[in-house]
Amino acid sequence: MKRVIIFVTAMAISLAGFSQSGNGTSAKASFYSKSFNGRKTATGETYWDHLLTAASNIYKLGTRLLVVNKSTGKKVEVVVNDRMAPHMKGRVDLSRSAFQKIASVNSGVVPVKVYVLDGKEPDNDDKTL
Repeated sequence: MKRVIIFVTAMAISLAGFSQSGNGTSAKASFYSKSFNGRKTATGETYWDHLLTAASNIYKLGTRLLVVNKSTGKKVEVVVNDRMAPHMKGRVDLSRSAFQKIASVNSGVVPVKVYVLDGKEPDNDDKTL
C-alpha cells in the first residue's frame, strides 16, 4: 500500500505542470535554438529546425501531437523525437519551423493546448520525469 501511495504521489508531481481539460492538455510551447541543428535527438535522429518535431518529458517518443496556440488558434502537427531537461515541466519544445507555424519566434513562450493524435498515452514511467 505504501508503494502505491508513493507511486501515485510521484505521478501527480511529475504531471503538475500540465493541466488536463477536455480532450487536450494545457502547456507552454517554446522552440529549439538554432545551435541544436545537426545534433542527435533521443531517438537517434538528427535535429533540423525545418522539420516538424518536438521535445517533451510527458509524451512517449514517436507520439504525434497537435499543438494549438491558445491565443490565435493556429495549429501545427509534430512528432516527439527528443526529451527535455527534467526541470522543464509543463512545456513542449518545438522545432523552430513548427513554432513559427503557431507564433512569432519573438514571442518566446506561448500558451498552447496539446492533443495526442495517435492514441499513445503520456509516458509516466519515463525516468526523465
